[in-house]
Amino acid sequence: MDLRKLPCLYAVSALPVFRFSFIIFLALALVLPALLCPRSLTAQSKPASRRERDAAKWARKTLKKMSLDEKIGQLFLVSYFGGFTSTESEEYRNLLQHIERHRVGGFAVRTRSAAVGFSRSQVYPTAVLANQLQRRSKFPLLVAADFERGTAMRLEEGTSFPHAMAVAATGDPRDAYTMGRITAIEARSAGVHWLFAPVADVNNNPDNPIINTRSFGEDPRRVSDFVAAFTRGVEEHGALSTAKHFPGHGDTATDSHISLPAIRADRARLDAVELPPFQAALAAGARAVMTGHLAVTALEPDENVPATLSPPVLTGLLRQTLAFDGIVVTDALDMGGITVRSSPGEVAVRSILAGADMLLVSPATDAAFNFLKEAVQSGRLPLQRVEQSVARILRAKAFVGLHKQRLVDIDGLNAAFRRPEFLAAAQDIADRGVTLLRDAASLVPLDSSQRRRILLFSVSGDPEIIPGDDFERELRSRGVPLTVVRTDTRFSRPEHVQLPAPDSYDLAIVSIFVRVADRKATVGLPANQAALVNQLLAAGKPVIVVCFGNPYLIREFPSAPSWLAAFSTVDVAQRAAARALLGLVPIIGQLPVSVPGIAPIGHGLRVPASSAPPRP
Repeated sequence: MDLRKLPCLYAVSALPVFRFSFIIFLALALVLPALLCPRSLTAQSKPASRRERDAAKWARKTLKKMSLDEKIGQLFLVSYFGGFTSTESEEYRNLLQHIERHRVGGFAVRTRSAAVGFSRSQVYPTAVLANQLQRRSKFPLLVAADFERGTAMRLEEGTSFPHAMAVAATGDPRDAYTMGRITAIEARSAGVHWLFAPVADVNNNPDNPIINTRSFGEDPRRVSDFVAAFTRGVEEHGALSTAKHFPGHGDTATDSHISLPAIRADRARLDAVELPPFQAALAAGARAVMTGHLAVTALEPDENVPATLSPPVLTGLLRQTLAFDGIVVTDALDMGGITVRSSPGEVAVRSILAGADMLLVSPATDAAFNFLKEAVQSGRLPLQRVEQSVARILRAKAFVGLHKQRLVDIDGLNAAFRRPEFLAAAQDIADRGVTLLRDAASLVPLDSSQRRRILLFSVSGDPEIIPGDDFERELRSRGVPLTVVRTDTRFSRPEHVQLPAPDSYDLAIVSIFVRVADRKATVGLPANQAALVNQLLAAGKPVIVVCFGNPYLIREFPSAPSWLAAFSTVDVAQRAAARALLGLVPIIGQLPVSVPGIAPIGHGLRVPASSAPPRP
């Protein structure tokens, strides 16, 4: 730019020294704020893309035409199950009521209770129902899903990835990017635009019953790398990502589904440990943050106020200090960490006042809707505050293209969903995440030159009809002879299990399965199951323990000579552990957490692949 062409500077242009000084001053005026406060300035002044500008324009135009009821309705995310649903059913009528009466902002795809565990939605009914709901809604709907470990977490036919800790055990953040990319592609093809992932919590408490393997680990720097990579994978492939559970759920031994956990770390520790992964997610382009139902005493002095209801946490820290202007969505409002504090209506009002934008699964949508409307009409909740949230929600909808095309191409769904290369990528990640923590007798991989009678003892700390079905199937498909004994907490109770005599087998494989599940309050084995494992360890025969899930369980079995960790209970992790055990793939995983008294972070014995599986 020629400064002499600016009238206000023309006079000084004739004075070279003064002109040079002015230019230096101008440069410092522009650069110095970025040096003093780079994070906030970057978040606030990053040039908007054309896509973002178009989204903001549509949001402003749409907001001006909305009634108060329509604005309030946008604040709600309710759930639906993606299964066949008759249009004459009560379930379908309830969904339409959410659209036509409450004008909800969107839906979250869910699972539902089953005879054993839960049933996942199916991809075609999910997509078809999404189209039907979109057609009935005046405004486009955001459809969300909890896809932390791929679409298979909520959709029966989806690509299954192992838990985040298994991905981190590969040591390569590019694997998190791959998981985010594939999950985003599959989600969009099924009509889901918004992923409630990644988990940005740093799991630095071995007794954490609800985060555990859902976290990428305990090192804030490494967790940040994986969180950022997953976020980019999602955002660069057409979906919205969500960093959760703000400001960090890792250092607690309480499940927030049951009661309110307290994070008692001081602010310096929060800045050093809990917050960096969230900052990394925002820098990588995350367009949503999910609140944690946590009492964070360094930020909110009242221990009875969870972060979800705390203005210092959501407005002070997230909005102002971190300069985040995307969607803040609450964690589910039917969780014990929030329901024991206030009524659904009061929680709704206080969440929005604190800085949240969307209310996830209120246990009483009618009451919460009416409470919000009364709060606006009485002046307790400023209309301007509601409109700020609605503008953010509308911008997000337009950013993913819903203002132009809100329907799913059903005919093209199976071209983008569960592609063979997606399955291969997931298996490769799971294979490289398997970690050998201990192998005192050099039992891993199994020696293919020996003919041995092998006992497989599958132990599930949860109700499971056939614990370790995929692990067993993979071993048998490779020709491994097995005698199988199973126990779980419902169908084959430990008190009814009789272990074979030691002289009936040559080697035992103990496969332990413990799921991270809400409202269970533990990721350990019941004492009677642990006693059976210890009985087998004391029988005098070689034993290999393969742990699917909680890596800290190794503390409970110090006499186990060989311990293989897969960090996940899902099918792809079970196959990976079997492949590693048989020497079909090298074992190169590294422990993403430290196990006190057992192993430091980064530990992992490396074992090359062998040429052939064991012979019968």
